Amino acid sequence: MKVPSTEKKGNILFRGVTTFLGTSLISCGIAWMRFSGMGTDPFVTMNIGISESIGMDFGTIQMLANITVLLVMLWFRPKLIHLGTLLGIFFVGYFSDFLLGMLQNLPDTLTMRMLGLLLGLIACCFGVAVYMTADMGLAPYDALGIILLEKLPLRLTYREIRIMTDLSCVAVGFILGAQIGIGTIITAFFTGPLINYFKKKVEPFLTFAQFQKTAR
Repeated sequence: MKVPSTEKKGNILFRGVTTFLGTSLISCGIAWMRFSGMGTDPFVTMNIGISESIGMDFGTIQMLANITVLLVMLWFRPKLIHLGTLLGIFFVGYFSDFLLGMLQNLPDTLTMRMLGLLLGLIACCFGVAVYMTADMGLAPYDALGIILLEKLPLRLTYREIRIMTDLSCVAVGFILGAQIGIGTIITAFFTGPLINYFKKKVEPFLTFAQFQKTAR
């Protein structure tokens, strides 16, 4: 599996802005999926369960969970840490909370919730594609699978390890009372293909734009 090097040459400001845009879109996607009430991705599901069980806001729980994984990254793969990692830790959860507060003013209808699920899935996948193209570090949960792949004495693929971690997160979230819905199932099966699709679309444009800015 190709791992972002975090050393790619190019306009650092442009890549930083692109990373921020990508993580902002991920925050929007999480907010929409939480608004839908139909389930979210496994890691968010676990953090929602913890948040609801101890009465602490989601943004703080998301940050603490990411910091925990960051410590593992610091020990085993510090080179995977960059701006994208820090934004994933300190920005995504709180911005998602803020956006969710705004979305609560929308009509709570089945149609609106289904639209929220669709918009959330698209925003999350497009956001991940954008931040991955910028190549400025990995989000802690994404890096965890790579570290486990390298360190576990098992002959498993990254996909198999990711399934294990996803199922573990969903199980913890379910036990703690998080809502497991069709959104959780959809993210499990369609997130990867959608990210790959969007990445193929945005990568040529962002690479060209970065080249243009660097050449000036």
